[in-house]
Amino acid sequence: MTYSLYLAHINDTHSHFESSLVHFYINLHGQRYQIDAQCGGYARIASAVAEQRKIAKQQQIPSLLLHAGDSFQGSLYFSQFKGLANARLLNLLMPDAMTIGNHEFDLGNAPVSQFVDQAEFALLAGNMDLSQEDQHKPQPLAPHKNLYRYDNQQQIAEYLLKPLGDKQLAIIGITHDLMHNIGCPDADCHFLNAIETTQATIKHLQQQGIKHILVLSHLGHSGDLALAEAVSGISLIVGGHSHTLTGDFSEMGIESTQQSQHWHHGCLILQAGKHAESIGLERLEFDSEGKVISVDGGVSFLIDNQWQALQHGQPVSPEIRAQIADYLAASSLVSHYPDDQQMTKIINQEYRPVIDEMRRQVVTTLSKPLLHSRMPTSQLPEGSEISPLVCQGFYQAANAKQPTDFALHNAGGVRVSLKAGPLTKAEICGRLLPFEIAIVSYLVSGKQLLQVIESSIDNATNNGLLGTGDGSFPYFYKLRYHYQGDKPAGKRVSKVELRCGDMWQALELKKNYRGVSSAYTLAGKEGYHALLDSWDHQDLGMTMSDSFVTFASQQKQLV
Repeated sequence: MTYSLYLAHINDTHSHFESSLVHFYINLHGQRYQIDAQCGGYARIASAVAEQRKIAKQQQIPSLLLHAGDSFQGSLYFSQFKGLANARLLNLLMPDAMTIGNHEFDLGNAPVSQFVDQAEFALLAGNMDLSQEDQHKPQPLAPHKNLYRYDNQQQIAEYLLKPLGDKQLAIIGITHDLMHNIGCPDADCHFLNAIETTQATIKHLQQQGIKHILVLSHLGHSGDLALAEAVSGISLIVGGHSHTLTGDFSEMGIESTQQSQHWHHGCLILQAGKHAESIGLERLEFDSEGKVISVDGGVSFLIDNQWQALQHGQPVSPEIRAQIADYLAASSLVSHYPDDQQMTKIINQEYRPVIDEMRRQVVTTLSKPLLHSRMPTSQLPEGSEISPLVCQGFYQAANAKQPTDFALHNAGGVRVSLKAGPLTKAEICGRLLPFEIAIVSYLVSGKQLLQVIESSIDNATNNGLLGTGDGSFPYFYKLRYHYQGDKPAGKRVSKVELRCGDMWQALELKKNYRGVSSAYTLAGKEGYHALLDSWDHQDLGMTMSDSFVTFASQQKQLV
């Protein structure tokens, strides 16, 4: 006997309630074309999910909508409305479950608690141990009945059960177990090993006779592969965190897994990209032992009909456009759904007016583009052209309150390059510096600062360690250094100098310096662990984007 399930899944939506511009590149009749299209958005997702639910109901087959985490951060909608807008609009989508991602914890546990409070669906973090949480703090997580966390007594993840014919489908939510390295959860909130927690939970489920098991993961694609390899008995993994597209999107010029269905050790692994641009819509067939035996459907971009086709930067002829339209209509990699009217109305009436006002506020102008690269490249030998300016904004904010020696920011906190022309508040707060994170002044010794420079670059370049990515690469204002990666650990950084007036002065290891960074960097994440020993922390009462808006507004022309 087989068991059918309709599955819809999204992940890493990052408050992208409206559609996003996506660039596709296709080859047609020996010619290459660029297609610029607005994709996704919550209104289009709502229509796609409603259509699948309608079909499932007609066929009397169960259906699920799952979110694999990271709904927070990423756009102006979050910076203005925090998680409350996410909860409201996700409630309209009516997901069956969402795993909590690392960016949900960027501002600590309190916003997560508020979000869970408003959510009318299950939130899963089965390896999050709240047994030591302070129940007297203002907004503890543990009391929430719709939050499925680690069961400390049974030592397994709490799980959801959904009917699947005469069987039950178990849904286990597993989030990143290095959360304290990449997020900012409260200290009394602990995250247990993802593989061990999943293993113990599946063993428990199998003892109950449950063999159909879905893991809703926020581990990233590599983490999902490791989970599938280490743990037997998983029917499928629906993942998030790495913004991976399951499918072969190479014919659209988009990076993806290059496989229409990604299997690993007999386990189906799915993930649906990022920023609500795309959605996974599948019909799955299981055998009686819980194994997925067939998959119909896949991930597709939710494309609008007003796309623009270009060749060599110029619009194509109507005839070529018609051929491209036929190509897109026949492709399974894009799908067309109308905007859901209720979702559109709520976004436009309750949230968008504030955002539109920010889009009209010009902060400064740029005479030329400013390019952002996380690390130095052949095109940008000194790396990002923007990150040092962001640091200058940090410095100006801190120095206005007390003398400050330097500013430091990690490359991953800056998200986009900037075009020449007007620079709006919306572009700064919504795209350039979308993470709503405070900037903090602190004291650090010269020796600790030397360690920070080396360890953050080692982390970014995987030099002698498995790093967390090139987002840790450091940028400074009023500090310069020399790094040699082939030197022994502890001796790779030299010639560290700080700007004092018109002079550069050598770093003194025993001297204390006042710096300013984001609260994320100061929390010792991603190679910045030496900053955990800094002291005299002073919150400047503004976010990263606040400081840059203030700094940029004082420049008639930024460059």
